[in-house]
Amino acid sequence: MKKQLNTLNLLKGIGILMVIMVHNRHFIMKDMSGLRPLINYGQMGCQLFFFVSGMALCYSWEHLASKYQNSFGTLTLKQRASCSGRFILRRYLRLAPGFIIILCVNYLLNIIFMDVLDHSPGFIINRKPAAIITNLLFLHGFFPDYINNVFPGGWYIGTTFILYALFPLLMFLFEKMYALKRPLIMAIPVLLLILNVLFVRHMTKVTQYELYPYNNSFLYYFFVNQLPCFSLGILLYFQEKTNFSYKCPLPVSAALFAVTCCGSIRLYLMPEQNFLYSVLPSLVGFSFYWLAVSLIHAELHKKTDTKHIFMDFIASCGKNSYGMYLVHAFISWYAIKDLTWFLTLKGYDYPDLTLYLILYIPSVLAIYGLGLCMKRILDGIDRKLRPSG
Repeated sequence: MKKQLNTLNLLKGIGILMVIMVHNRHFIMKDMSGLRPLINYGQMGCQLFFFVSGMALCYSWEHLASKYQNSFGTLTLKQRASCSGRFILRRYLRLAPGFIIILCVNYLLNIIFMDVLDHSPGFIINRKPAAIITNLLFLHGFFPDYINNVFPGGWYIGTTFILYALFPLLMFLFEKMYALKRPLIMAIPVLLLILNVLFVRHMTKVTQYELYPYNNSFLYYFFVNQLPCFSLGILLYFQEKTNFSYKCPLPVSAALFAVTCCGSIRLYLMPEQNFLYSVLPSLVGFSFYWLAVSLIHAELHKKTDTKHIFMDFIASCGKNSYGMYLVHAFISWYAIKDLTWFLTLKGYDYPDLTLYLILYIPSVLAIYGLGLCMKRILDGIDRKLRPSG
């Protein structure tokens, strides 16, 4: 299990570097010609987070469920309900403090920039009380008007908590299907994808205004659209019970990752179609599935624990990914926006791609440092809030 968890940290590190990659470009890129659209693919780092969360939560559930199981090693409905409630509470206590702190800081920064300095910040928040309250209560994932306009990337936090709340039910479904016939669990992500497409088609017909799953739209952010990707992580957890990654030949899994990754990038670069983004997150999740299989295989077959500074740093970013995600807006949205504003004010005609590449590594290091500070604060809060036992 340790080597699987090491791989998950590496994947989370890749995910946060992808998110920084896409958000850094907002105020730098003057146009999106040439290869520049590939930078936008970094937004799929959130899908990588969803996939990793699905698998990682299974280990947390397994540890917690062992405290509730009866003498037969199973859970009664009452025990499962108690375990589920405790599990969701723990997930909430991990997410909420950091998100609430960052919401408050972001709100104050907006007031200072706009009301005191009369200067437009990198991200202008929705100050409506309903927007603030729904975000504080983690309900913004259900409201199109509030899902992503109080905190940059706040949609991911809201959707993540909804998926956390649904996890015990998904775990129950996987356990029952796995006990009935192991291969049946492979059908669950496919069924969830089909249900999502049907849901989207229904929503576009019954709503009073156009509601298509365009990129960065409500239906794209909505948890139903991310559920298949999330479930792929749970699927791999169950497959690891039979050492799937160890047995799967590395050339096979690497080739499947290359094909599915290139295919998802090709679809991403296509002109937007009405229902493309109701399928794309799942296809991206499938490519990450094979990436995870490849990395776990390599980790399990590794004979020596050789140190690689670059890989160790990415894994360290993975351990610190939530803290980095919370603070990255201060660099990617605020600092870089003001830097480009200053350069423009001084009349510098900077080459956008060159500036982007120059700033990427320093911004990652700055976000990493701020993220570590946030992580220490949250770890301290978590120790105080952690339920006894």
